[in-house]
Formats: sequence, C-alpha cells, structure tokens
Amino acid sequence: MAASESAHDVVIVGAGPAGTMLAIELGRRGVDVRLVERREGRLRHPRASGIHARTMEYFRQLGLAGEIRRAGGLPVEDWSAFGYLTRLKDPDIGAIDMMAAKERIASLDALSPEFLVWCAQDTLEGVLRKHALTFPSISVTYGLRAVGVVQDATGATVTAAGENGTEHRVRGRYVVGADGGRSTVRTAVGVSAPESPVMSHQVNVCFEADLRPFLRGRRYILYFIINPETQGAFVTYDGDRRWVYSWDYDPGRQSPDDFTPEYCADVIRTAIGSSDVDIRVEGTFFWKVQSALADSFHEGRVLLVGDAAHRFPPTGGFGMNSSLQDAQNLGWKLHEVLRGGAGAELLGTYDSERRTTARRNIATTLETARKAAEVGWFANDPARLAEIEGPGGAAVRQRIAEGIPGQEPQFWSYGQQFGVTYDSAAVIPDGSPPVGSTVVDYRPTARPGAHAPHVWLESSAGERLSTIDLLHSRFVVLAPPSGQAWVDAARSLAEARGTAISAFTIGAGGDFRDPDGNWAKCYGLGPTGAVIVRPDGYVAFRAADLSAEQSPAEVLGAAFGRLLGTAEPGPGGGEAGR
Repeated sequence: MAASESAHDVVIVGAGPAGTMLAIELGRRGVDVRLVERREGRLRHPRASGIHARTMEYFRQLGLAGEIRRAGGLPVEDWSAFGYLTRLKDPDIGAIDMMAAKERIASLDALSPEFLVWCAQDTLEGVLRKHALTFPSISVTYGLRAVGVVQDATGATVTAAGENGTEHRVRGRYVVGADGGRSTVRTAVGVSAPESPVMSHQVNVCFEADLRPFLRGRRYILYFIINPETQGAFVTYDGDRRWVYSWDYDPGRQSPDDFTPEYCADVIRTAIGSSDVDIRVEGTFFWKVQSALADSFHEGRVLLVGDAAHRFPPTGGFGMNSSLQDAQNLGWKLHEVLRGGAGAELLGTYDSERRTTARRNIATTLETARKAAEVGWFANDPARLAEIEGPGGAAVRQRIAEGIPGQEPQFWSYGQQFGVTYDSAAVIPDGSPPVGSTVVDYRPTARPGAHAPHVWLESSAGERLSTIDLLHSRFVVLAPPSGQAWVDAARSLAEARGTAISAFTIGAGGDFRDPDGNWAKCYGLGPTGAVIVRPDGYVAFRAADLSAEQSPAEVLGAAFGRLLGTAEPGPGGGEAGR
C-alpha cells in the first residue's frame, strides 16, 4: 500500500504530557507541529498524580491552573497526608501531613503563587489535549506507531505504521521523541539510555471499590501497607472509588500472565484486611524502580523529552513534572531557531541544562527510594515482617514509626523543584556566588541561571499579582522605577531583532508597585540595574547596576546577541549545576 507523506516544522512522536506540552509551546507561537501518537484512546492507567508547585506556576502562566485544579478534584488542604499501616483497616503506624506545620505553610506564600495539585495523569492529558487542539498550527494523528527515523542535514523523517498495514512518512525540520522509556526515536538515532540496577519490580493495579469503611475518616493520598503477606501502597485518585494498589513482585517467580483480575483482587483484599470487598480490577501496569538517563537529549535534527530522555524512581513525583519542564525549556528554543532568531547551537543548551537537571533528580529520587526501605515499602526482612502483627509487633512498628519523619523529602521538595540552576551558553554569569537550596528548602535568588523568584506585586488598578504572571511566552526585562531606559531599549531591540520581548518597571512610580518592598532586594538590583528573564522563567542575565559608561541599549544588545547565538560567546557555559 502506498505511503502517505507530509512535511512540518516539527514532528513530535508521542502525545503524553511531555509531547502534548511541547506541541502547545510551539503551537501557541504559530509553529507548524504534527503530533503522532500510537494510542487512540485515553491512557488506561492514571499513573502520576502529583503536580508540583513549580509545574503549577507553568500552568498558571498558560491559563490552565484553575482548570487543572478543578479536574483533579482533591484539594490539598483536605488531602495532604501519607499514612503507614499494617493493613488498610488497621490503625496508623504513623503519618506525615504536609499541612501540619502551619508556619511553614504560611511561608509558602512568599515562595510561589501556586501549590501542589493532585491530578491523575490520564485526567491531565485530557486537559492538555483539549488545549492543544485550540491552536490551528497543531495537527494530531492517533493510531500511528513510529517504526523508524532517518535524519539528514535539513530535517528528519519519521516512518509510522497505521491500521491495516498502512505506512506514513512524516517529515519535520526537527523531530522530537516523546515516546516513552522504550523510545523508538531514541533507538533509531543511536542514543543509548543506561539504566541503574533495578531496586524493585512493581505492578500497579487500577481498580474500583468502596474503601470508605476501612479508612476510619482518614484522607490520605497514599496508604503504605506493611505486613508479612504484602507490602505496597494504595493511591487514591478521586477520593472515592478510583484506586491503585502497587506492590513489588519477583519476575523470576511470576510473569504478567499470573496477574489475573481474580489474583489481583485477592492481593488487594489482603492489603485491606478484609475478604468481603467488591473489587473491579480495571487494568495492570508493570514497571521497575530504577533510573535511566539518555547519553544525549539532542542528536542532530532529533531531540528527546520526557521518559524518552530520562526516567526516575517515583519517590518525590519528579517524572511527569520534569517531563513537562523539558517541554517548557525546549519550546522557546526550537521556536527561535526555526524562525532564524537564534543559532542552532541554542538547542545544545537544552541538552546541557535538562540532562544535568535530570541527573540531579535521579540522585535525589534514588536516595529517597533507598530511604523508603527504612519504613517497609520495599521491605525485604522476613523476620521483621513476620513480627509486625504479632505479640512483638509493637517494637517493630515503633522502629518503623521512628523512620517516618526521615521520609519528608519524598513529600516536600521545594528546594529540588525551584532550586535548579542552569549554567550554559543560554545564561550569562554575573560573577556572583551560587545560592544553594537543599531538597526540602528553597532559597530564592535571581542569580543568572536561577528560576526567577516569585514576589507579590500590585497593578495600577490594585490587582495583586506575582512576578511569575509577567514571565511567560517571551523574554522579559525587569527594572526598577528609574529604569525606563531599559524598557525603551528592550522595545527597540524587539523591533530590530523580531524577538518577542516585554519590559516593565517595578516599584513606586513603575508599571507595577512593590507593596512589600521586596522585589529589588530579592532580585539583587540597584537603582540602575535590570534582569533579563527567559521565556521559560529562568534568569538569563543580570546587571546589578550600570556604570556611567554603559547604556541599557548597548548592554541589552550584547546580552541578547550572546544568549541567542548571534554574537561571539564570552567565557563561561558548560553543564548546568546548582
């Protein structure tokens, strides 16, 4: 049968969160995007559920935060805890409640305008797909499975198989593999993704049941189960009937065929502690607790995002969140290169920035996975497990309870989320020392390469808004009230280069008021200083103050030339780091 052919600016293989998000990033900039997806229907398993505050800032900028909160349906204020139990019907061994530390919760208002949201991945995908289809430059084809990719000097061609043996060839100036951990695109271009040793083989069983009689009024997102017969975790996705139970199994003793609906329901009843529960098993999903990192995220005209580029253990919920942020980082860079506003070397900064971020996330999630063993999720001590429900169980449960506070980095990771800093050719160092964050604690800084900090501002109409609300889609220049020359220079430069640049002054008499007087100090600026923030919300350049010999027009012109690869780069660059 003859093959169909089409050509586009960008072809994205895989319409999961990363692929669809990248399509949105490009489509809202008018880029001709073809999205190819093998699945024709909804994802059969809810998978990830926690959307980090950092990612919610991104959705806020796209105008999707409210819709995603509503779609998730589980307000964090009411569903904020994680419990450890022998069986679901039993009392807690212990719990961690993210909302328990009232002072810390109150302090979050100064760190971000957004907070964690619970929304199952399959639900989120529905929201993103609907939004993607509002952009006329995005076309989506379902039911096509990529089987090969060939690239040359001007682009790459994806060969895909459809129904009834049909063959399709889709060509793009660039092709992006967003096709998961077993990426066909990655394999086709010869990029390997070494895997860490397997810590555990897991099966997730999605099911429907009324478990309210066993919850004792508890509203936990995760119920970790530890007993001699099963060790796993219940995850609630709607707070009512939609659940997943995840547990480890031995692939040397069991195969996927052994996990029949009847067998899975029996394991779930054992974890509940009651044989009298009506359980409807909807599906199974097999996976490994391990990490993987592609040797490169950028190979010629082919780029990788999401699980095709990296995989993490689930502890901390960095998989889907990192994938979405890959799209945010890559989208504006691809657009600038495609329109001729930047040199092709800008795409190399995607690889250096996001690979190093992925490496950092791998290190953290592997460590939190190892810590999880201390409280029994991956327990492999038969003697301890045998005692946990018997006469000597109190001492065993106490030992587990003592390890629960050490699990905090799994559930509270503001420093890991917001403390990422980049060091690449798309960042111009200013010589200031790094400001380090831990996994848990975030220390805001506007040092070049850092996430541009949130500060509450006020519009001329008295509306409260965040600096985050000013930072999306385009480059943004921010300056103190006396910095009108920066604003004028940015507008002139935008017209001359054809680059989308916004510019604002902040403070008394500026475009936005700074009611708490925090902005200039937080951003490290004097009266004549300014920052350039990239379209992905990271600080690209900072001039704390200008000397008498410098003009904003000259400084901005040189900075944008360097950032976009249209001028000789100065010293610096290299891999991203903290």
